[in-house]
Amino acid sequence: GAARAGRPREAGPRRLSAAAMAGFVRELERRGGPALRLEQRAAGGVGCVVWDAALVLAKFLETGACPLARRHVLELGAGTGAVGIMAATLGANVTVTDLEELQELLMVNIENNKHLVTGSVRAKVLKWGEDVTEFQPPPDYILMADCIYYEESLEPLLKTLKDLTGPDTCVLCCYEQRTMGKNPEIERKYFELLQLDFELEKIPLDKHDEEYRSEDIHIVNIHRKQTVGLL
Repeated sequence: GAARAGRPREAGPRRLSAAAMAGFVRELERRGGPALRLEQRAAGGVGCVVWDAALVLAKFLETGACPLARRHVLELGAGTGAVGIMAATLGANVTVTDLEELQELLMVNIENNKHLVTGSVRAKVLKWGEDVTEFQPPPDYILMADCIYYEESLEPLLKTLKDLTGPDTCVLCCYEQRTMGKNPEIERKYFELLQLDFELEKIPLDKHDEEYRSEDIHIVNIHRKQTVGLL
C-alpha cells in the first residue's frame, strides 16, 4: 500500500482510465473487522468513485465521536455508498440516497457488504429540491461527503437540508477544499446560504481518524438554528 501519512492514500481512482476502472473495487479498511469492498464505476460522472472526503468521513464515524447504534441516518449524494454503509456497520439504520442512475451501484455495494452490517441499510432515490415526505420523520444524522461542486445544485441541496432536518438532527458535511476555478466561490456561497438557517462548527483535524485525514479536507457539524421565541 502507499504511504498514508498526511493524506488519505486514495488519490488513485480519479486518474485511472475507464478500462482500468471497469470493475475497480476499493477496499476501505475498518477498525473492527474485515474491510468494506466498494465497487466503483468509470462511466457516469462524479458519483462513481470513492472520493477522499468520503474516506475521511467514513473513518471519522469509526472514531465513535457520534453515537450511531440504533440511530436513524440518511446519506445525501451517496455515490458508492461508502459513508452510509460504514455507518450501518456501526449499528445505524441507514438510508443511502442518490439519483436514479446510481441506484444499481448502491445496491451492489449494499449487497457486497451486508454481512458486515449490524444496523440496516437500504438505497432510495432522492433528488435534491424535491419532496422529502417519504424520508420523514427527520433523521438523527444526515451525512454528506463532497456534495458541493455545482452552483446550480446549491439551492436545491439547501432546500432538501431544511426540509429534512429537525431541531435535533446532526448534519456531518465533509468536503475537500478545492482552489481551482469557481470552486472557492461556490463553497463560500454555500456556507453563506447555509448560515442563514444553520449553526456550523468545524471538527478539529486532531479529532479526525489519525491516518485518514488531510489539511484540505474539512468536516463540519451542522445544526438547525433554534427558532427565536422558544427561549
